[in-house]
Amino acid sequence: MMPARQTTSHSPWPASRWALAVAAVLVAVFVAIGWIQIRQAKLLNSAVCYTEDNITWIFSQLELEYVVLRDDLRQAQRYPASFDTQALRERYEIFVSRISLVSPEQVGETLAPSAEQVNTVGQIRQFVSRADPFLSENASVALTPQVIGQLLDEMLPLLEPIHNMALSSVNMMGNTIANRNDAARSHGYISVALNIFQGFLTLVFAVLLIRQVRSVEQRRHELERASTEIFRLNRELEERVRQRTAQLEATNRELEAFSYSVSHDLRAPLKTINGFSHLLERAVGDTASEKITHYLSRIRAGTQQMGELIDGMLSLAQLSRSTLQVKDVDLAVIAQRIERDCREREPQRQAQFQIQHSLCVKGDARLLDSVMQNLLLNAWKFTSKRALARIEVGSLAADNGETVYFVKDNGAGFDMAHAAKLFGTFERLHAPTDFPGYGIGLATVKKIIEQHAGRIWAQGQENEGATFYFTLGPVPAHAP
Repeated sequence: MMPARQTTSHSPWPASRWALAVAAVLVAVFVAIGWIQIRQAKLLNSAVCYTEDNITWIFSQLELEYVVLRDDLRQAQRYPASFDTQALRERYEIFVSRISLVSPEQVGETLAPSAEQVNTVGQIRQFVSRADPFLSENASVALTPQVIGQLLDEMLPLLEPIHNMALSSVNMMGNTIANRNDAARSHGYISVALNIFQGFLTLVFAVLLIRQVRSVEQRRHELERASTEIFRLNRELEERVRQRTAQLEATNRELEAFSYSVSHDLRAPLKTINGFSHLLERAVGDTASEKITHYLSRIRAGTQQMGELIDGMLSLAQLSRSTLQVKDVDLAVIAQRIERDCREREPQRQAQFQIQHSLCVKGDARLLDSVMQNLLLNAWKFTSKRALARIEVGSLAADNGETVYFVKDNGAGFDMAHAAKLFGTFERLHAPTDFPGYGIGLATVKKIIEQHAGRIWAQGQENEGATFYFTLGPVPAHAP
């Protein structure tokens, strides 16, 4: 029987998300409790205090100052010879100061002013505007009994409205305080409920946090076990890589020995064929027909071509086991030397070389010399059918800051559709009858550029010339 497969059920929300959700609710509860407590403090403060005095006391003071001012005016009317004008005016100023305290603008934040209060304050202010010329501190009109009588007549109708306003303010303040006490009590109940809910959420959050900590601890142990397993697998992989590397090195040594053996075995019959073709040509001498002479020359040309192919294959194979001797190399100096060699071999050709003044790089001088040899000799070869050959060697800066070197010519060019074949071994884009060659040079160039951690590519157009670009990466000294 097959063992039962263990299944693990996963909650739609993991513990971490639940903990975050509970924490968010806790923060909201904290904010609500703080807001309620601030609101309670404001309610209690506004229910008791108003500009540092009891608001009902202000209204009663207004009524009291009115009665005192009225009585003083009556005494001044009855006994005009004995009343004190200055004391009467001071009493009037006290009355006026109480009016500003009960104005709707002042008590509006605590008590909603009624229409009766607004009307009464307006009547009082009308009386004050008429009494100021006689009772204010800077009054310029004499205070006679007739004036006092007129003021009393205008003042007496204010008694009942002021008394009603004071009673109304007491009732309104009582109702306001009662309402605010009820609101404070309700807020208190809500605050207690929120505190209980907060405690419950805190407990839930603590439980979820403990679960999360345990889960993290379990994951840490799992990661430690996985890390140990990865280290073990890495050691096994490294051991396998070392074994495979040793096998590849042995295989490479065998292939190198085989290549040398094959090259030696191939060279022997080639030399035999070439030697006997010479002997046969000497044996027939002048009696040989033109066709026989042609056949013998074709045999010698074939053996020579085969020998050059074997040399190219050997040189390409040697690149894989050669060690780079890195030093400073000036590609411009190499290009100038190759230019001189080309002109000496074919002085009759018209050619224009444009070589950048300095192209200093770091790499293996012998291998980079081979790169420039192959690229420049290719340019020289493929421009052989031009009346004036133009060959340019230089460098340019790429967008990423990398230096790109190039060899450009105005020769036969090539079709970009076949550009991928350029760097293949024995690949050729032109017929040997047009341009001789064996298809090994560019493959060698690509191998050397890759050994120098670089890239090579080409652009061209048929009968318009070609440009070969390459880069050289940072190669450590004595790199394999």
